[in-house]
Amino acid sequence: MEELNTLSVDHEITVGELLNEWNQCKEQLDSHFKNRDSKLAEPLMRRAISLFEQFLFLSNSLSQETCSIKDCKIKPVNVEERLDFILLRPKLFHSYKQLAELFAEQEKQFAKQAVLNKTKSKRPE
Repeated sequence: MEELNTLSVDHEITVGELLNEWNQCKEQLDSHFKNRDSKLAEPLMRRAISLFEQFLFLSNSLSQETCSIKDCKIKPVNVEERLDFILLRPKLFHSYKQLAELFAEQEKQFAKQAVLNKTKSKRPE
C-alpha cells in the first residue's frame, strides 16, 4: 500500500478542490433531478462517483491505483454496497441522494481524523 502524506498542505488543497467540484456537480444534479432529467444527470453522476472515490482514497492517504476500498480505514458504513448500488443505477434520484450522503459522511470522518492528527502532532512526547 502506497501512503501519501496526510498532513501536507498540498493534500488539504487537493481535498478542498475536490469538494468544491463536488459542490458544483451537486448543484447541477439537484437541478437535473428536480426537472426529472436523468439523461443529463447521468454523466454528472459518473463524474461525482469518480470524485467520491478520489476523496475516499485521498482522505485515507492511499493511492487509488494500488489500493482498494477495503484498505481504507476512514470510510462510511457499508460504503462498498452503497457504491455498488449507485454505480449500477446512476440515473436514479435515490442513487444521487445516497452519493450525497456518502460525501457528507466521509467529509465528517475526514475532518475528525484531521483534528486527531493535529492534536497528536502537538502533544509533547
